[in-house]
Amino acid sequence: MIRSLDLGWLISNGRPLALSRLWKKKLLLALLLLSLAFWLSACATNSRQLWEKEVRRGWTAGFKPQDLSAPPFRLAGLLKGESGSDLVVYLEGDGRAVVRGRPSADPTPSHAQSYDLALLDPAPLVLYLARVGQFMPSYASSQYQLYWASGRLAPEVVQSASYAIDEVKRKTGAQRVHLVGFSGGGGLAVLVAARRDDVASLVTVAGLLDIDWWVQNSGWQPLSASVNPAKYANIVANIPQIHFYGTSDRVIPPAMSQRFFLMAQFSDYTRTALAHDHYSGWTNSWPRLLNEYVIPLRNRTGQPVTGPAGPRSHLIYKNFTNFCKFA
Repeated sequence: MIRSLDLGWLISNGRPLALSRLWKKKLLLALLLLSLAFWLSACATNSRQLWEKEVRRGWTAGFKPQDLSAPPFRLAGLLKGESGSDLVVYLEGDGRAVVRGRPSADPTPSHAQSYDLALLDPAPLVLYLARVGQFMPSYASSQYQLYWASGRLAPEVVQSASYAIDEVKRKTGAQRVHLVGFSGGGGLAVLVAARRDDVASLVTVAGLLDIDWWVQNSGWQPLSASVNPAKYANIVANIPQIHFYGTSDRVIPPAMSQRFFLMAQFSDYTRTALAHDHYSGWTNSWPRLLNEYVIPLRNRTGQPVTGPAGPRSHLIYKNFTNFCKFA
């Protein structure tokens, strides 16, 4: 690494060449811009390589890459299946949002935790949806950095995810949506559900459900440009839901889902504890959790999504005439 640079002299034809102060500044600026270009190129290359890895992982399971129009962004996704009445959507966590207390240059996760879970889901129509900037080099720049820093759950982020789901519904003819969110994707799942009237079930895994309490009790930087999912608990209270949490989770405290439960009178609410931390254990446990909790939850909200037919009840949803407005 070059620690210092003396631009006062350059060598020309074997002789030192004096530079004016103006040329020194111009040359220094050029070097800085070149360095920035190399840095951005490296970030883009890393995102592409990680995306190619995830595409390869899902290919044999039938997942195909999607470039989804989701104003004001475009979002990366992977879709299994071509049609069906029920669409299962897995929302990724915050990824590499912050490094050493500062917003990262690229939020793309080195390992997509929510995609691990999506790959294990036997539902015929499954969408994995990445967050803003993840696997999308054109959106991983300082212009969008707010949306994986203090604005990771900003109104625009919620709107964008909902628009992406709309696009996949149009392509596949799906009528109902089942949301699954990991970590920050859990909070996003709540907010997306709050603005839609087609969400049949809601599942979070180590979900960030109350950002104000989280910041206050964990010492994390305030998410001042974000919407707090806890404030919309009453709007999603009639959606059947399960919240899985890790008893050893130091990122999302186990009390998070209990606090969320106290925010409203829920009609069908389950909290389930597992001896996991924030990252490890969930993938290994997911097949069992699907069979014991998640698939039965989906099946009792209407026609079975997967698995054998069994007792179920039909839930009548309130038709929201006005979408939830985020302030």
